[in-house]
Amino acid sequence: MITVTNEKDKWKYIGFNDTWFSIIGIPIVTLFLNLLFFNELDETWFMFAKRLFGGLSFTAMFWLGLRYSMSFLRKKYEGFEHTMKRLVLIALLIVFVAPLAGGLLDFILDHLAEWTNYERAYQDGTKNKILPTYFACFFMIAVYEAIYFYYQLKQSIEEKEQAKQAQIRSELAGLRNQVNPHFLFNSMNTLMNIVLEDQQLALSFLKKLSKVYRYVLENREAQTIPLSQELDFIHSYVFLQKERFKGNLEVNIDITDQHLDQHIIPLSLQILFENAIKHNIISRRKPLLIEVLVANGKLMVRNNLQRKEQVMDSTKVGLENIKTRYHFFTEETVDVKEDKQYFAVAIPLLVA
Repeated sequence: MITVTNEKDKWKYIGFNDTWFSIIGIPIVTLFLNLLFFNELDETWFMFAKRLFGGLSFTAMFWLGLRYSMSFLRKKYEGFEHTMKRLVLIALLIVFVAPLAGGLLDFILDHLAEWTNYERAYQDGTKNKILPTYFACFFMIAVYEAIYFYYQLKQSIEEKEQAKQAQIRSELAGLRNQVNPHFLFNSMNTLMNIVLEDQQLALSFLKKLSKVYRYVLENREAQTIPLSQELDFIHSYVFLQKERFKGNLEVNIDITDQHLDQHIIPLSLQILFENAIKHNIISRRKPLLIEVLVANGKLMVRNNLQRKEQVMDSTKVGLENIKTRYHFFTEETVDVKEDKQYFAVAIPLLVA
């Protein structure tokens, strides 16, 4: 089986394609360390070049080792919230492991030099190389972490933009759901049934229907809306549904004035009402009760549970739609609770 790796995912825990950065960076860091820690005024160019060539093995080992360690820790502790934990672990790794790794490589190179009769340029001893080792390691960590931080910041901005686009799409989908043929067809049927029996009621019904559609059209661009406006709209919507179900639908709205200026997502209440009506039996023997109240700082819509055995096909605009839209505005969750008696959804109340 052939696995295709996305190019972007391949460098996810590094932050960028660092192939050329490593190829160019390793010699540059080696040169800098030689100039800073090992260069002597009376040193010949040959000896300087020899030191530079010998230092490449140390720099490459620490560079690639730290790169792997950073990638491993970022994969294990992903996200901004774990940055400090990652930095502490990588710092401990450098302090305790780097000297041991450097000493081991120094030991190997000494024996190779002895075996090949090659005179090494570095005769300073392992302990004199600890300072440049630490300097090189922490310098590489600082550069890689700065780039990774920028990468994470960029990713966060892109995710927020994607969430914004998803919110806009779901709003448009929600709009299409509200102005759908089923709702209009049911409303027209109800109007036809009452127009010959009670013309005054038919006129009131038509006015409420007009108000519902006007609200939908006027607020299709709004991101949030005061709860008072949504409740004013929902009263008109409930009037239409009560006429449709001939008193078998009961609605109890208990909201104090202190919450009316708080905001919610437009049409979120209507979607919750629509879901309750669509998925539950509504009859004279089993009337449906929908309650709207504030509990634990959230707006709750609750109905007695009496599910239909079969329901119409979902329009895919429901609870997931509401959750996605609220996720863009707040870290508070949309809570869904179901037991043998009730189905309840609690949505956050937003600050204007």
